[in-house]
Amino acid sequence: MATNRTRLPGITLRDAAPSDADAVMRLLADVNPDDPNAFEDVRPNLSLPQEGPLSPFRALMVVAESDEGETFGVLLGGAPLWLFDHPGLDVPLAHLLAERIAIITAVAVDPDQRGRGIGAELIRHSVRRFTRAGYGLLTLNCFPELESYYQGLGFSIMNDLNVALGPLNAVGHRWGDTRVAARPLDRYTSFVDVPGLSSPVVSGVLPNTRMARGAYFDGEQFCA
Repeated sequence: MATNRTRLPGITLRDAAPSDADAVMRLLADVNPDDPNAFEDVRPNLSLPQEGPLSPFRALMVVAESDEGETFGVLLGGAPLWLFDHPGLDVPLAHLLAERIAIITAVAVDPDQRGRGIGAELIRHSVRRFTRAGYGLLTLNCFPELESYYQGLGFSIMNDLNVALGPLNAVGHRWGDTRVAARPLDRYTSFVDVPGLSSPVVSGVLPNTRMARGAYFDGEQFCA
């Protein structure tokens, strides 16, 4: 089980364990109070075997706890589910992208402990873990009031996420009430501005998928 001492006095980050289930669910209750079933898979997933470098399987589940063992925060991340529902992606390609693109699905900190930097430490920890695991891009859904916060953590804010599948091919996804924050994690992945699109294209996340130099979008297709 990965454990990381933080720069915050008395706070340690470690992989969540089955015994953390009650504390984790308590923290997550404040994340999406309008949907009580939003995190119904978390408790059973905590019981899955630990499989490094993430925990468990392709999920990252990390808690922040005090020296006394009190859980103050939690971060959940893993494969973007939209990849497997997108009409422009077949299942094998979705699985390949899911090994290179990760999403943070929740960051929750105890209300009495907010303002100490615990959430930022959890996010920095996730950047390191996904990078070491071989991912090229980390994303999360971002509300307007938090855009500057995530920009300060190295993320770029976009209206939608466009991912290159070839020199003149890309697939896009947009979330209804949020924008997307995205951060490249390796030297292969970059953001390319393409005329005709309001958001840049993520280029090079898979081999041989760099967007062509001089490419533009004419409203229907990519051209060069």
